[in-house]
Amino acid sequence: MSIELSKDDRAMIRAGAGDLDTAGVQALEAGVVSRLTKMIERGEISRVTRNNIRAAIALETGRGK
Repeated sequence: MSIELSKDDRAMIRAGAGDLDTAGVQALEAGVVSRLTKMIERGEISRVTRNNIRAAIALETGRGK
């Protein structure tokens, strides 16, 4: 299963990326998609919401650790 992010979702990730370069933003996006996919597969969430994306961004950028 793969998650398709909307234009707004991608903008939220870019905003959360701070001063990362293009490669860093792409890596963050991949990490967010991977984390959300695993959460769905484990049954932790049934669908992706904006709050799920925010949480994944925070975890991927280290603010949630």
